[in-house]
Amino acid sequence: MRAPTTSPIRAASTRAKAEGRARPVYRADTIVACATPAGRGAIAIVRLSGPDCRRIGERIFRAARQGVLQGWRMRRGTIVASAPIDDALAVFFPAPRTYTGEDMLELHCHGSPIVVERVIQAAIAAGARAADGGEFSRRAVLNGRMDLLQAEAVADLIEARMSAGAHAAWEQLQGALSQRLLGLRSRLVAVLADVEAHVDFSDDELPDESWPARRRALTHVCEEIEQMLDGFAAARRQREGLRVVVTGRPNAGKSSIINRLLGSERMIVTDEPGTTRDVVEESLDFDGLAFVLADTAGLRVSDSAAETLAVARARQVLARADIVVYVIDASVALTAEDIEQVGSLAAGKLVIVMNKQDLGGPLQDLPFAVDVVVATSARTGSGCQDLAAELRRLGASLVETQPAGISRLRHRAALERAFRHLRDASDAMASEAGTEIAVIELRAALHQIGTLTDVLDNEEILDRIFADFCIGK
Repeated sequence: MRAPTTSPIRAASTRAKAEGRARPVYRADTIVACATPAGRGAIAIVRLSGPDCRRIGERIFRAARQGVLQGWRMRRGTIVASAPIDDALAVFFPAPRTYTGEDMLELHCHGSPIVVERVIQAAIAAGARAADGGEFSRRAVLNGRMDLLQAEAVADLIEARMSAGAHAAWEQLQGALSQRLLGLRSRLVAVLADVEAHVDFSDDELPDESWPARRRALTHVCEEIEQMLDGFAAARRQREGLRVVVTGRPNAGKSSIINRLLGSERMIVTDEPGTTRDVVEESLDFDGLAFVLADTAGLRVSDSAAETLAVARARQVLARADIVVYVIDASVALTAEDIEQVGSLAAGKLVIVMNKQDLGGPLQDLPFAVDVVVATSARTGSGCQDLAAELRRLGASLVETQPAGISRLRHRAALERAFRHLRDASDAMASEAGTEIAVIELRAALHQIGTLTDVLDNEEILDRIFADFCIGK
């Protein structure tokens, strides 16, 4: 007879209790939510998960042919409450081979918001509870159907704004990043076991020549973690889009250039310098590449407290830019202030836009090296397509396909902590006296890597991870 297995929920709770930590809260009730986007559509799917799915389904769904709901078979019928609600399809998915690992039921009804709300209320009246944001994926994690990285990949795949980001999310959902981290953990466990054996046994029983090999193993792990940390920016771009900051001196035409790129009058444009007082962001899709265009206050020294604050915010945004578009008023002579501002821009790829060409200003040689120079007229639209093409080209070079990597601040913070612990462990292993310290540091590093995939011990941390998930996900 096969030995009984321990559920991931019970295993995590047992470990947490033994170590005196808070345990994840798991509610074994039945939840309901709409799994399709809000608004009108041909079809909407109302999803239920939990032990009472079949009972609730048989209470509110009247099959055209009598009989209980059978697993994996779609049936046609009528959803009813006190009166019929809609002609619909129902399919029951028995545990454990479901998304959440629990019994699940889907009701496919017409996509009217009124109909969807009535179906959800009927399920609640029959014993279900309205789901919290991300609760379906959260239950999938707690039931061992996926790890935390895969759950985050579900959100990333749904929210993907460019093909590279969708591909990266799909690979993470399939476990590519989890397997990469599992490989790191396996190598660290081998080193830890070797070091602990050295602590437990005398020098006469274990040879000392293995110490250089142990430190080399740690060095290789640290190098791979550094590679993952170095790839964070590219992975973040794939997930969130490329940040393009448009800056320059006041009244150079920054807002007008953005309006041309967007194809609509989204930014306020006036002849008065200093109109833009805050960072204004708009999203733009260029042939499958997602950009976030940020319009900033003109860079100049001002006696106005409000404008000084706006310039300070603009510089903060510039520090995080992937591409910087510096707009110069080409109708006047190049100013010393322009030269100074361009020289201070250290972040991202740099594009110089010589705007207001329609005013017939003199062609000027630029006294600085830049990636791209584009001549435009925001008033007539001349050159704006060239600018868009250059942004697409630069953007494509910044989102090249990367190996399975980290893309969230949570991932980066955990790996940075793991890296510090490994560095301290390697230093401790340089002498015999530091062996026990090395064991402590290695265990701490393993814990940090484990937090990326394992069911966490703290309900507050789980809440943070699933906070940006939508209802029904």
